[in-house]
Amino acid sequence: MKLFEKSRKTVAKGLTVRVSNHYCPTLFGIRGHYESSYKSGQYVECGSPGTGFFVRTSSSHSYKNFCNAEKAKLTHSYWDMLRGKEFSFDEEISKANEALRDTNDETKARILEAYVNVLPLAKEAEEGERIIAGIKELGHRRHKLTTYQTHVISSYKSRIARLGHDVRDIQLSIPKLCSEERYNQFAEVVIAFTEVASSHRIWHSKDSYDTLDNAFEQVYFDLGIFDFIQAPLMTPLMRDSVGYYHFLFPDFWVATRSATDFDVYPLKDLTILSREVPYEMIANMVLSSYADLDESSSVHRHRDYEQYGSGLLVNKDTVATNEMEKENRMRERVVGELYIPELKLRYYVRDVRALKKFANALSKYKDTLVEN
Repeated sequence: MKLFEKSRKTVAKGLTVRVSNHYCPTLFGIRGHYESSYKSGQYVECGSPGTGFFVRTSSSHSYKNFCNAEKAKLTHSYWDMLRGKEFSFDEEISKANEALRDTNDETKARILEAYVNVLPLAKEAEEGERIIAGIKELGHRRHKLTTYQTHVISSYKSRIARLGHDVRDIQLSIPKLCSEERYNQFAEVVIAFTEVASSHRIWHSKDSYDTLDNAFEQVYFDLGIFDFIQAPLMTPLMRDSVGYYHFLFPDFWVATRSATDFDVYPLKDLTILSREVPYEMIANMVLSSYADLDESSSVHRHRDYEQYGSGLLVNKDTVATNEMEKENRMRERVVGELYIPELKLRYYVRDVRALKKFANALSKYKDTLVEN
């Protein structure tokens, strides 16, 4: 049990510093193509190293609050450290090895094996980051680091850089699992997903679970990474309201509860269903869960044609018979529904056009897997 937030440690010959005992989230194993292709998105770790998401630029206050809450989970807590609730590499390696022994799924075993091999390198790199921070703290107290202290920092940074280079040969790489041509086809799915992720509202339905509370809850889609798996593009990440993170890869779908507790589904075996449904079907249950929505949000029928564009259905009872009636006909708001029966996964998305584009792209890509 750790009793103190910092402990004294000899980090080089003749140099002893106070090093934090708190786990320090880093970008180890996340850098490289991710860093260069998505610089604007801040990376937020989710529960374990090598798993997290990149914050999107968004005007949504609820999304910003969600991201702030996720970042707050990474805040150091002496009480959590004292109780052993902070992340531990040794415990994670033990869990990953146990999960690897227990699995019979080839893809899952490949993911876990790579994860187990990367964790020791990530552990060393994370400790190096804490040591560097400890040395820099000496400069804060003494206003300036000595030449020797600066040299020690450079040595640790070089070691971390070498570990970052070595990890590329260990971590699972998507380009090694599928051809370049097929990944280019999958890229269209990723691009379509980014449009859905930017939708103003996305709800997950709990109708497939044994609960009647909050049947619809707002969730958020992002682009991220799982268990250090590298890919040329970001990996689509879909959250649900019961604690699962869903990662979409070219050959398989990963439903995760944690970095070591997850299920893998062949993408070609999944059924992708999409349709438009009247907003009034879910409005009452949705609005009961969101006090921040204004009263106008509960209006089911309106005449704001331009705002909702293709996300409108003509009410057949008011079909116009002349030009004046056409201008005054009532229209009905709709939302897009995405349903994957094998996963009991059902989403409702405000941006109907974006969801339709994503569902079509995913179905089209999935058909190429079946053909092969």
